[in-house]
Amino acid sequence: MYSIFPFVLIILSLAIIIIVVVRRFPQLTLLDVGSIPEVKVERKKIELLKKRLAKESAIVDAKRREMMKPVIQKFKEIQLVFRIYVGKVHQRLLEYNKKKKELRDSNKEVVNSNILLQSAEIALNQKDFDTAETKFIDAIKIDPKNSEAYRGLGQVYLQNGELEEAREAFEFILKLNPDDDDAMVKLAEIMRTVGNKEKAIEYYEGSIVIDDHKASRFFALAEILSEVGRDDLAFEAIRQSAELEANNPKYLDMLVEFGVKCGNKEIAEEAWQQLRMVNPENNKLTILKDKIDKMPSFQTPS
Repeated sequence: MYSIFPFVLIILSLAIIIIVVVRRFPQLTLLDVGSIPEVKVERKKIELLKKRLAKESAIVDAKRREMMKPVIQKFKEIQLVFRIYVGKVHQRLLEYNKKKKELRDSNKEVVNSNILLQSAEIALNQKDFDTAETKFIDAIKIDPKNSEAYRGLGQVYLQNGELEEAREAFEFILKLNPDDDDAMVKLAEIMRTVGNKEKAIEYYEGSIVIDDHKASRFFALAEILSEVGRDDLAFEAIRQSAELEANNPKYLDMLVEFGVKCGNKEIAEEAWQQLRMVNPENNKLTILKDKIDKMPSFQTPS
């Protein structure tokens, strides 16, 4: 009996509590917690704290944006530089592809032009002048600035005796390259053939200025200078030929003649001795020696 008594008391206490809560429940639901002063104060603090945090957050955001402006600006500059670089690379690629195509086309033209030039040279060597002329002209159509094609064409005209056409061909070479000394020599030969000796001298002198190591040019110049009565200059020209080719009998023979003509006995004797060693069977040796012996002892230095 005493053992269940505490249990009965607990049950009764719970029942009383439930009855009180049930009776007071309508009043509890009507209770406005927000009207409690302490709650109002706490809410006010929370609102103030939120406003302060929002303000501080806005300030921090503004500072962050201000700090990021240089970074963003730098990034934009880098981005712009990169875009420009990409644009240049793209443009260079386009130009490279264009040049590559032009080079391929040019190489094809060069190959075709070279084939035509080879065929033309063969025809020229075989004296087939009509074929040679046609092929040289075809090569010029492919490459209008091909000096060798004009040179070959000039040779065709020379061998055909068409001097005016040959002159035009070699003159055009000089338009392409004013320092083409071989073209100058050809023009000098043409001018000499047609009787324009002054122009021939001019072309020979021009070729020598560009290349003064070819004895044949000095010899030809000496001949034509002698023809127009400039023996002193002719003497100097033939001396140059003999210096460049000391064992050439033709140059030594002419040097003796001009040594005698210009009164330079010493050079005439030296040239005669060299000629005697180079060509001892030369029929003119005795004649030349006789001319030297008849010279006065007094020499005119030249």
